[in-house]
Amino acid sequence: MSTPTSPDHPARRSPGLRALLAGPMGACLANYEFGIYGTMSALVINELFFPSLSPTAGTLAAFTTFAVGFLAKPLGGLLFGRIGDRFGRRTVVVSALVLMGVATIGIGLLPTYAAIGVAAPILLTVLRLAQGLAVGGEWGGAATLAVEHAPAHRRGFWGGMVGIGGPIGSILGALTVLPLSAGLSEAAFLSWGWRVPFLVSAVLVAVGLWIRLGVDESPVFRTEVATRVRPKHDLWRVLTHNGRPMTLVFFLAGAAVTGIYLLNTYTLSYAVNHAGLDRSAMLGFMTTAQIIAVAAALVLLSRIDRIGLARLYQGSAVALAVVAWVLFAALDSGSSAVVIGALALGQIAVNGMVISSVPIYVLLFPPADRVTGAGFSFKTSDAILGGTTPLVAGILVEAAGGASWVVAAYVTLLVAAAVTACTVGRRLLRRTTASAPETHQPTTEVSA
Repeated sequence: MSTPTSPDHPARRSPGLRALLAGPMGACLANYEFGIYGTMSALVINELFFPSLSPTAGTLAAFTTFAVGFLAKPLGGLLFGRIGDRFGRRTVVVSALVLMGVATIGIGLLPTYAAIGVAAPILLTVLRLAQGLAVGGEWGGAATLAVEHAPAHRRGFWGGMVGIGGPIGSILGALTVLPLSAGLSEAAFLSWGWRVPFLVSAVLVAVGLWIRLGVDESPVFRTEVATRVRPKHDLWRVLTHNGRPMTLVFFLAGAAVTGIYLLNTYTLSYAVNHAGLDRSAMLGFMTTAQIIAVAAALVLLSRIDRIGLARLYQGSAVALAVVAWVLFAALDSGSSAVVIGALALGQIAVNGMVISSVPIYVLLFPPADRVTGAGFSFKTSDAILGGTTPLVAGILVEAAGGASWVVAAYVTLLVAAAVTACTVGRRLLRRTTASAPETHQPTTEVSA
């Protein structure tokens, strides 16, 4: 897909390193911010913002504020999505990044319940909503910008890079929290140590802005979207004319985001409160597993356009379902090697699903609807299934009298839906490509 050359529309420069890094940088910051909040939800949010509740009720309340941040994601996907489809992908990724950073730094500066009473959890909830709005708006723009900048035969790699930013952000978050948790006394961590990871996000915001401000607008937007006449009720048209791809993205994303928050958030709470593992040791196990999984994902990413997006996604999804059935037994064993092994296998499976699905999400939609369609449907799934994972898992385990198999069954059900959605999506992409090759051009093999 080429960009015409004219005095008003000069030939586009080669996308370059900044264009490649622009997508994963936003995902990195989003996962860093949501990851550290998820960790703090399991560790200190209940004590700092819900001290009047019992430990169990306080933990569930903390996980509820974690879920609240996800409720704004679909709205962010809609609002920022229409901006991205009307005015450009670059506008979205810059503005959403700023809002994301401001909200996270605000949490780091927020007074606790002991200082301002009930206003503390209320303000915390407002900032979590702002985070969700920004993350929900940012993702669709970043994924679309990456795939549309990519060479046709490397869309899997460029889109997958957006996915790899997420686990890297989770690792950075863990590496920030771990030394504070291990090196500070309980009193010091509760007093000020928990704030540090939120404030450190200012560095990631600054780097992300430097990268994104140096990236050209997507060539697909400039040639296929910006010049079109917009129909009335454009948002309604987008939502009503893209029902099938939006449904497919919802289920494709559902299994992946459930796996992410099961492994990155709920397992910490389960390990400390049910399996009796040391908090700092568990954080170390989780970080080690994530590092191993990112290394494996980078290897997969280097071959993703040859492996095939659907094949990698479905294989990884089945692996996640298998891991879910042994994960809690591994935690209960208390063996460091067993815990790290189970967590690493789970993270590798999730990363495989994430990096292979990002290009599919984008390519399922026509260019004029991509930021809205991909962002809204993905973040709706993220909100309904991902953000509630710690809460749902906690409720299921409590209802089952401490039995963990119910969580594994829940994950397996979502994986079955996701594998089915991937099969249908592959067929839809084949038909779309055959009927409108100049619009989608998914030269990267989806079905191989």
